[in-house]
Amino acid sequence: MIRLYFVRHGETEWNKIGKFQGSADISLNNMGKIQADLTAEYIKKFKFDKIYSSPLKRAFETASKIAEKQNIGIIKDERLKEMNFGDWEGLSFDCIEAKWPGRLKEMYYSPDKVNIPNGETFLQVQMRTKKFLNNLLENEGDKNYLIVSHGVTLRTIFCNLLGIPLNKAWNLSQKNANISCIEYRDKNRSILNFLNYTDHLSKVKE
Repeated sequence: MIRLYFVRHGETEWNKIGKFQGSADISLNNMGKIQADLTAEYIKKFKFDKIYSSPLKRAFETASKIAEKQNIGIIKDERLKEMNFGDWEGLSFDCIEAKWPGRLKEMYYSPDKVNIPNGETFLQVQMRTKKFLNNLLENEGDKNYLIVSHGVTLRTIFCNLLGIPLNKAWNLSQKNANISCIEYRDKNRSILNFLNYTDHLSKVKE
């Protein structure tokens, strides 16, 4: 059985002020660094065979805190990067709504259909994460893997593993520095152990 653990990166300034990040390479802010430390301390009880991370700073910085506690290296994988939000990157929700009325609502209610100017589609993100999973799950035997990534990217992975339609991706909550776990039995059976666990962050205000 392969046990997959997932961590979303800690907070950034753009998270805090409500800007779309996507492929923009934004570092953790002070709160994000604290969240990463708390996550690393909590998750050290799980021993990982490998740690995979998005190469974007906010994810890799989070993964690095965890890897230090595990005494293990990190494998960067481009397929774990956040969705490219194109012309929306760096913009606030209000600004996007003003320039593209109704498009944000479409993204949340019909993510499988929305087209973001000069950005990726949710389906394109799902396809690249599916390729990542296919490569990862070729390995046999009892393994524990950690994957550190981003909100949309992780949601597409969960949809892939759990057979959830892509148009329901936003039903899966993903807070900063949360932990999730899925047991992969075979291609027809994956079991969700827990999703969006954040009790380890109770010492800090979000």
